[in-house]
Parts: sequence; C-alpha cells; structure tokens
Amino acid sequence: MTRATRGASLLALALLGCADPKGEADDVCTAERQPDGVDPDAWTVGVQLPYTDGAVHIEARWADVETPARPVALFLHGSWDPLGTPVAATTLRPELTSGIVSLHLDFPGNGRTDGRNDRRGTGSRAAVAAALAWAAGSLADLGGCTLAERVPGADPDGIYVIGTSNGGNLAFASLADPTVTTPVAGLVVWETPSAPQFTNVELGVDPTVYAAESCGLAVEAGIVCDIPTDQLFAGTLDDEPVVCFDVTGDAACGEGDVNVKGVRDLQTNEVFLSPILAAAAEARGILPGDFASSAAAIEWWAERDASRLAPALVAARPDLPSLLLASEIDHVQSLADHPHVFGLGEALQTAGAAWTRLNPGTAWLPTTRAENAPNARLKLDDPRGSLLPEEAEAPASTLFAAAVT
Repeated sequence: MTRATRGASLLALALLGCADPKGEADDVCTAERQPDGVDPDAWTVGVQLPYTDGAVHIEARWADVETPARPVALFLHGSWDPLGTPVAATTLRPELTSGIVSLHLDFPGNGRTDGRNDRRGTGSRAAVAAALAWAAGSLADLGGCTLAERVPGADPDGIYVIGTSNGGNLAFASLADPTVTTPVAGLVVWETPSAPQFTNVELGVDPTVYAAESCGLAVEAGIVCDIPTDQLFAGTLDDEPVVCFDVTGDAACGEGDVNVKGVRDLQTNEVFLSPILAAAAEARGILPGDFASSAAAIEWWAERDASRLAPALVAARPDLPSLLLASEIDHVQSLADHPHVFGLGEALQTAGAAWTRLNPGTAWLPTTRAENAPNARLKLDDPRGSLLPEEAEAPASTLFAAAVT
C-alpha cells in the first residue's frame, strides 16, 4: 500500500464512521523491519529512495531503547567502493543502545542503487541528498514512508553526517553543494584523507617521502605537500602503469619504492593523480598515456577534496558544527604530524567555521587522555591538539556514539 493509497483508505473509514484500526498507519511503515543481523536487540529496514538516476538503496538501524528523540547519523563510508550495505561486524557504526538511528547507503553503480559509479561525484551527492531528505521527512521512500514513520522517534531536526575516511571528502562535497538543502545538526569526519595526496597515499606509508611540516594550505589549491621530484619515475607494477618515487635508487618502480597508481574514473577511464604529482610527471615527460593531465586533475578533484571544499561548505552552512575524529595511529596514513587532520581543521577555521573541535571531550569519551577545547586553533605548521589513544577506538561504535550524542 502506498502512502497515498493508505491516506485514501483512512479517509474512507472516517467518512463511513468506522474507527481507524489500531496502529494501521504505523504498521504499514514498520512492518518491513527485521531483527538486525549484527547488533543484538536492534532492528534494521532497507528501502529504496527516489533520486535523479532512479532509486537509492538505504538501510536504517536502531535499537529498542527508551529515548524522547533519536538522533540520526548518516554514515558515508570510505574507499571508492559504492557498496555501503549490508552492515557487517567490521562496519564503522555507532552504538545503537545510545538511542541513535544509523543510516547506511549504497552509492551509484553497485547494483542496488541505480546509476553509474562516478567515484563520489555528482550522482553520489544526489544519493546523499535523497538520504538527507528522507531523514528530514521531506521525501518519502518508494514504500510511501519517511524515516520517522519507519523508525518512531527518529528526529528530523537531529541529523548528523558522518564521513569515515574518504567518506569525509564526500560529506564536505555534499554539504557544500547548493542543491543539497536539508538542514544538518552537525558534521563528523573520521581520519579523512583530506587532500588528493592523502587519498591516493602518494606520500607513501612505509617507506614514505613525506617531510614533517612540509605541507601548506591555500584557498584555491587546498592542502599541498612538498614532493621530491628528482626521485620521480614511471613504470609498471602488477601490470598497471604507475608513477613512483624511487626510494631504492635503481631508476625503476618496484618493491621498496613509493608507488602511486592513482584513482581511475570509471566513466572516462582516465587515471587521476593529485594535481601536484600530475604536474611534476608532466614536467619530466613521464605521465603515462591514460593518466589525466594536471589541468584535468585540478577540475576532477575540485569536488572530491575536503580541504578545497571547506570555504564552500562554510559559506553554505556557516553555523554547522564540525567535529574531527583522529587517533594517534591513522588507519592508513603514517605521517607523524597528521597533516590530513590538522590541515583540514585549519581549512575550516580559515574559512570562518563557527565551531570546530578535534575529538570528543572526556565527558563523552572517558578513554581519551586530554581535552581539546572547542575552536582551539588547528594549524598545519603547529600541529597541537590531543589525538585519541587507540583504545578509545575499541570499540569504534562507542566513539561514534560519543561524536553524535
């Protein structure tokens, strides 16, 4: 029964003088919920949302706990993979017994959400927009129900966007997009690689070519870090073209070097390096044939680079609180002074963000060792601020509940 049909049926009952069967309206929207397969004493429901390219698959998860209102956390998962559901034991998610409703969606191109995989581009932002509108009650799913009708108590005024890893770049892009208009109560990003050099791991992990405090921030370019261009070579690794920093000194790309494959746009088939690395490879005449030019890279990353998107985000949502989650040992990056964290904080504060904070305080997360005051200065060239001890992320569900509540 669609929402319109249900409304007509209830009107007919009223005109006939019949009482509405107890709970009929609620039962229609709650009947599809299922016991959650990961968290005990929790429920999940999967629905399809209409959007520009067809339908978006999204799942809502919540626990049966007494609470006057349930904050809603829309999780945007990391990597480039469009698959965000079903939720597994290893999925980053909040502790549901805190009263939170968590939302997880699939991005275009995975078979459950219509459209083509655009590597977190326009179509992905449209999917996020649909999820936010559904959570706010301004969009019904294809079953005719809003989130609050599916999950009684879900708060349409308490919506938080949580971007984990590369999902943080999409969170910035979505909330900066002028077509995404749903009000949001807060933004949380977890260990986001906030510029292309970090997203592509172009500075390496072990080994690395990163020099501490070698990154700078500019409004138009975002965060850019120095690279040793004299070590730059091109080659093939695992049958794929790469550019590399020849750490081993053998004038080739291979084991022991910092090898960069870039990210391939599945619609154009071009491979994108960061603009600075693409420009350096062009200058040396070694940019592989199917790799995009530095000019194209500047344009492509413009909608996928949180450090460049910070000014647009603040302009679009000047009062939005932003919380950065970061631990002492990043899940990917090995850069000792964490430029992807402090640089993103600096980008927000330089843009005039009303409220920023690095990590929850001890009142929300007792396992943290120190308190970072709200709006404490975050700077690339002076990376002060307490990062979370690793035990504060065990389990991560406690951390994400603390970030929202």
